[in-house]
Amino acid sequence: MSSVEPLEAARPDRRVSDYGYPGQVQGEEHSDVIDLRELLRVLRRRIELILGVTLAVAVLAVLIISQLTSIYAAESMVLVGARESQVVDIEAVMAGLPTDAGTIESEIQVIRSRGLAGRVIERLALDKDQEFNPALRAPGALSALLDPRAILPDDWADWLSGAADQEPLNEAEAITAQREAVIDTLSEALEVEAIGRSRVIAISAESESPKKAAAIANALAELYIVSQLEAKFEATERANAWLSDRLTALRGQVEEAEQAVEAYRRASGIVEGERVNLTNEQISDLSTQLVLEQTKRAESEARLRQVQALLASAGGADSLSDVLSSRLIVSLREQEAEVKRKVAELSQEYGERHPRMVNARAELSDLEGKIEAEVNRIVEGLRNDVAVARARESSIRGSLNNLKAQVGEVNADQVQLRALEREAEANRTLLQTFLARSKETENQGAFVEPDATIISQAAIPVDPSKPRKMLLVILAVMVGGALGVGLAILVEAIDQGIRSLGQAEGHLGVPGLGLVPLLTSFGRKRRPELHLLEHPNSAYAESLRGLRTSLYLSDVERPPKTILVTSSMPGEGKTTIAVSLSYLVAHQGSRVVLVDCDLRLPTVHKTHDAPLSPGLTDVLNGDAELGSVVREDPASGTHIITAGDAVRDPAGLLTSRKMRELLQLLAERYDMVILDSAPTLAVSETRALSRLSDKTVFLVRWAETPRDVAALGLRRLRDAGADVAGVMLTQVDVPLHARYGYGDSASYRRDVRRYYTT
Repeated sequence: MSSVEPLEAARPDRRVSDYGYPGQVQGEEHSDVIDLRELLRVLRRRIELILGVTLAVAVLAVLIISQLTSIYAAESMVLVGARESQVVDIEAVMAGLPTDAGTIESEIQVIRSRGLAGRVIERLALDKDQEFNPALRAPGALSALLDPRAILPDDWADWLSGAADQEPLNEAEAITAQREAVIDTLSEALEVEAIGRSRVIAISAESESPKKAAAIANALAELYIVSQLEAKFEATERANAWLSDRLTALRGQVEEAEQAVEAYRRASGIVEGERVNLTNEQISDLSTQLVLEQTKRAESEARLRQVQALLASAGGADSLSDVLSSRLIVSLREQEAEVKRKVAELSQEYGERHPRMVNARAELSDLEGKIEAEVNRIVEGLRNDVAVARARESSIRGSLNNLKAQVGEVNADQVQLRALEREAEANRTLLQTFLARSKETENQGAFVEPDATIISQAAIPVDPSKPRKMLLVILAVMVGGALGVGLAILVEAIDQGIRSLGQAEGHLGVPGLGLVPLLTSFGRKRRPELHLLEHPNSAYAESLRGLRTSLYLSDVERPPKTILVTSSMPGEGKTTIAVSLSYLVAHQGSRVVLVDCDLRLPTVHKTHDAPLSPGLTDVLNGDAELGSVVREDPASGTHIITAGDAVRDPAGLLTSRKMRELLQLLAERYDMVILDSAPTLAVSETRALSRLSDKTVFLVRWAETPRDVAALGLRRLRDAGADVAGVMLTQVDVPLHARYGYGDSASYRRDVRRYYTT
């Protein structure tokens, strides 16, 4: 016998409300949080399904992967931004590439361009390779199977594929279309990407042939470098041609501009001096003379005003510098001083009217008149100097104004002249620049280098890059495992069987009376009642002892004597439990009688090798006495009453007064009366019979009976007024139940199983 579940006795004071709502496991609170323990239980009990699905997916994946074609990948590397060694500076024509992210991405697109791919195809003749040319491939079995032409008329197939709406291609168009298809195939086999944030571009090519993969990667890298060189050579040639044409035009423009300058200068009469033209030099000289004359005039006017002011004051004229500097006035002043001295001497000797005094004073008056006349002459000379200065200033100003008028005309001519000169100078500068660029371009052509360099040639790969068969197998196993887990959860969700006492109590709302293990011997079922007799200390016997204990504790003061054993559906072990319980009670020394109340499909007589009749129906019909139908089982000492002959109305017979009286009589004679009945959902008499019983034991087959079916059978018993002692799970596969990890399976750990015997 395998390991089994022990009995879990129900408390007699446990109420229906103690077991939660239907669908809730005992001891667990309702929560939206996923119960990880329950999930693990699901995975453990569905481990065979999970492993089977995983193995099936893995085997299928191995078969598919083994048919896949191995693809090899080769990789070459190109460094972008390798600047050439320039002999002369010609960045305007041959500037190297910048190395920013945008430039790197642009170069990646250049490498992936269809033009470059076409050149690779030409170099390696890939258009003649069926790997890259779809037109050369033979259609596969799947393609031929999916081809509508294989099962449909040509007209219908053309309409379905859209070929009917397309115009037929001529030979050139067909060649072009085929070439484009080859380019598309090659582009799909290429992968070009920058390595990190560096300037290195990795060029990867895939092919069924490792040599071909390396050849494609190297050819693409080399042709990319060649395309850069060709682009620079073409740019140099275009620049030389353009510069040559431009130089010819510039030479003519410079010559025309210089001729225009000289012609305009001659026509306008503009003659240049050392720095400025002649008119400007004259204006400059006259401006200088005018300033000098203005200064002289201002000095003369100042002297004149000073003289006039001194003349207005008494004796002021004598202090004039011009007067003081005049020799004549100095001589006259000396004579005047001598005469004044003489007059002073004579005035001491002679009177005013003395002739000598008169002569002396006359002489003094004559000298003073001469001095005054000389001063007036000097003042008049100053007035003349002022007039002359003003005249000279006016003359110079007039000349200057005339020259300025001429300068205005000259300036207008010079504006046009300067414009012509600037144009001529610009043309000369541009001509010199283009001459220098032309020389640089001619010299640079021999030193053209690409802006990229190959830093790593593609080596011939040894191992295929895809498919990564081991990785795919691992992924297939993972997918199979996930699919198995999902399928296990789905099966578990669909499975409505009850697998633990907690589930039974939660879904049915009645106490759990225990688990009855399924007994097997070498794969064949054994008779449990015989096992109980042979192994009275086994787990099977212990589960029945637990059932009897639970029945006794359900009402200690008045222990139940009439026990009805029933279930919702057939095949849930009613007869087995009823017979085994009767054997156990009898083995313990009590008087027990087993009554077969399943009048439609009786089985008690078969388990005891007894005749079906006379039996219960015969007693109820009055055809036999009770003593004549009671038989004793010699092996267990149990008394049994078989069903008897079949009757038309089993329900009426079992609900009759005689049946009630019979049960009362049996309860008086025996310590326990066990009734084996029909399923509650199959017949109606079981519900009526439950009213005549002290307690009803409701059986549910472990993992088989749907929850809703069990709940419906139990509800019908309750509606009939039955006193249900509890639910008992039967035919429990103990090893499988132990894998579920429920709490009631912990009772059969290795250290606990020592209490049982097999």
